[in-house]
Amino acid sequence: MKQISFLLIFIGFSMGVLSQNIRFSFQLGAAIPQAGFAKSENHPDNGGFAQTGFDMKLVGERVHQNHMVIGVNLGYSLFGVDKDAIKRFFDASNPENIKVETQSFQHINLQGRFGYDFVFFDERMHVTPFVDAGLGVFNSAYYLVNVPSGDSYLRAGNTGLSFLVTPGLDVMFSLNDFLSLKIYANYQIADYTVEESLTTSINNVPTSINREVAYNYRNLSTGLGLTIIL
Repeated sequence: MKQISFLLIFIGFSMGVLSQNIRFSFQLGAAIPQAGFAKSENHPDNGGFAQTGFDMKLVGERVHQNHMVIGVNLGYSLFGVDKDAIKRFFDASNPENIKVETQSFQHINLQGRFGYDFVFFDERMHVTPFVDAGLGVFNSAYYLVNVPSGDSYLRAGNTGLSFLVTPGLDVMFSLNDFLSLKIYANYQIADYTVEESLTTSINNVPTSINREVAYNYRNLSTGLGLTIIL
């Protein structure tokens, strides 16, 4: 955490010197889970079953005279849970007999940004590859499964923290002197360990355990944004 605080202080100082302009962006798009985070063939308790959701970001940047970009990225992503896959896991032949209630996966990021601004067509187009690094906060999903026999399975999600790295690319098209349209894409990478509780009721005998679950969080986000240039 000390390293992350130092990083953000350094970025704040860097944004105040040798700047060409300031850019503030609001971005909205799709959050597409990748790799093990989206896997639905394993057991539902093993950290997968995420579905495509939405992604929202607020980005502040300073573009320096040497085209280096220093900034801060605050983002939020929400992912659904693949109910149909969970039903098939518990009863592949008659999944419609399984009742599933869920709450979504959630992810928050606070990161510093380092990038380079390539300028084309008399500054009408800007292409900025970047790497964001900082804090990720992951909240695992809740689900309740009820089977026809009366047995039930309840997983209560919880929160984990980790260092988050996000390479990405912004492409901006100038609408006028102070407003641009942005197309963005980025790939979030982090490994979270979350302590969760699992409660089962088999033959009306409840059992509850706490355990750590590893989430290999991988998320491809892409969408559109509006950028105000000062």
